Parts: sequence; structure tokens; C-alpha cells
Amino acid sequence: MTNASVYIHIPFCRSKCVYCDFASFAGMDHLMEPYISSLVTEIGHAHPMTADTLYIGGGTPSHLPASLLENVMGAFNNKFRLADGAEMTIEANPHSASREMLETAKKLGMNRLSIGIQSFNDRLLKTLGRPHTANDAVDTIAQARSAGFANISLDLIFGVPGQSAADLIADLEKAVALSPEHLSVYQLTLEEGTPLEEMVEKGKVMMPDDDEQLAMYESTVDFLKKAGYRQYEISNFAKPGKECRHNLAYWMGDEFAGFGSGAHSFTEGVRYANPDDPEDYIRDVTVGGESGVEILTDDKDKIIDFLLMRLRLVDKALKFEEINSKFEIIFEEVYNSALKNIEKHGFATISNSGFQLTSKGLVFLDSLLLEFEKV
Repeated sequence: MTNASVYIHIPFCRSKCVYCDFASFAGMDHLMEPYISSLVTEIGHAHPMTADTLYIGGGTPSHLPASLLENVMGAFNNKFRLADGAEMTIEANPHSASREMLETAKKLGMNRLSIGIQSFNDRLLKTLGRPHTANDAVDTIAQARSAGFANISLDLIFGVPGQSAADLIADLEKAVALSPEHLSVYQLTLEEGTPLEEMVEKGKVMMPDDDEQLAMYESTVDFLKKAGYRQYEISNFAKPGKECRHNLAYWMGDEFAGFGSGAHSFTEGVRYANPDDPEDYIRDVTVGGESGVEILTDDKDKIIDFLLMRLRLVDKALKFEEINSKFEIIFEEVYNSALKNIEKHGFATISNSGFQLTSKGLVFLDSLLLEFEKV
């Protein structure tokens, strides 16, 4: 590939949140230097390309010392050319986004900051296992503005055990009052093997039921629309022109290159994945200079994967001709039964030319995809 979006993964965290199943790890700070050395090596072995976007995610990139972040960006700049007006995002959490880190990121060219707030309610932050307070979050946003970030995204979560509809609206009100350019409001999902799953199974906490989660989602969409944020994806809302271009590349099926443990790449219709464990990643790069193995999928898996990404876009109905030309099938015939079932359950509206998800379908995307997997 000659043009692509680039993702760089930083797996280190101060602590592991109870709901998180990402490739992130606490208590591994001793691996930071060898990990960054391996990351620099992997990037150095990549094919030169033009980066339309760069996204440094995690984990907690802001947990990384400024000097190591400089090493990462040095390797990136040595290998890739940035497209004009490229979007360059780095993730940060309030407990680790120091003034030095923010100023270093800005100096290195990062022009978009994504801050993991999750809630402005200290009680809910404690339930989620977050190591910061609501005041920390507000202070971080102020520091980010002072450091020169003019494009800030805030992450919030709804559907937290013990969260009421009023709690959610209060979080949204506080977020909007801070005037971020972008908001990501995610539905909390119960992931296998997480401490939260164990807490629910033991009856220590109770997740909201489907009706409550749907009501929270719809109130979020309504509130942010009135506040001037356009919903362009299931969980993402932006002021005009501030949509996350990096994530749009994923959802539209564009090519991307990923570096670091747990990172994925997609090129010429093939997906590659690096090992999640940082030690495994370091070993692979040390031995071979690079990491990653091809993810073998059949045509049906590729269709499901495409649907999982493409259907997230709320204002772009999926035309049958789009998916038919991509996979050389007659989708509306092959998946006719699945289409009828998702329409019957209120997940989508179907026309002769394509289909689009309803609010219910957007909230329960994983459930409706099961209908297509049955075919």
C-alpha cells in the first residue's frame, strides 16, 4: 500500500479497568524501553508510505515517558511521509496526562487528543475501576487547551451498573459544557474474562437491561443532537468537520497499517495481527525484525467483518450494489432470510436498493450480525 492510516499501540497502563479486554497491561512498566525499541525496529521494517492519519492508542499512551514518545515519533517520521493536513491523534487518560506529556505530544505534531473520561461521576468512576476523579478530568481538559490542542475528543460510557438516566444526562451536560470538538459515548459491554463479568456473575453489580440501555442510547443521541453534535457512527458525535478521519478509514474498509502488540493491519484484502502480549511481541521482533501473522478468513467471515464495520455508520445506508461489487455476490438473495429477520425484529429498514439500521439495530449490532452468521 502507498497510502494508508497508521496505528501505533502502546499497551501500558497504570491499572487495568474492570471492564477492559483490550491488549493493555498494568505492572509491565519495566518493559517500556525494550518494547519501544522493538516498536522502532518494526516500524523501520515497514514499507514506506504516505500516512493519511496517525493514531497512537492503547493501553494508555500518556503513561509513556516523554522521551520514549519522542523515540516512537522519530521512527514514524523516518519511515512515513505525512499527507497534507494529516490527522494525528494520541490517546490520554487524566491520571497520566501531565503538562509535560501534553506539550511533548503537541511539539511532536499531534493535532488531536482523545481523553478517556468515561464519567464525571466519582461513584461511577470507582465502579469502572478508573484511577482518576471527575476533577482530574476537568483539569486535564484545561491543560490540553493550554498546551495548544484545538481538537479534543472525550470518551464517555453509558450502561454502567448503578448509573441512572439522570446520571447519564449529568455526564453529557458536563461534557458539552467543556466544548469538546468530538464525543465518543460507548455502551458498556460485558466482556468475557473481565473482572466486571465476574462481579455480575456473583451478583455484586447488575447491568441495565436491554430496554434501559436502548433508552440511554436514544437519550444520548437526542441530547447531543440538540447540543450541536452530529452523530456519524453508532457511538461517535462531532461538531461539523471534526469527525475522526482515522476511525472512518476503518469503518469504510480502507487499508491501514498497525504497529505494536495487539495491532492489526489490513492490506490488499488480507488482515494481519501482532501478538497481544508485549513480551511475545518483543521476542518476535527481536528474532525476526518484525511481527504479525496473517489472519486466515473465508469469504463469509470477510462479509461479516465488513458488515460489522460498515453498518456502524449511521448516515450511510448500505447499498446492495456496494457489497455486491466488493464480494462478487448477490447479497440480497444470499442473505434474504437474514434481512427479513432483522427487519422483523426492528433492527433495520429494508428497501430495494439496500438497508439501514434503526436505533435498536445500532445498539444491538452484535446480536443482529448473528442472523447473517447463520446463513
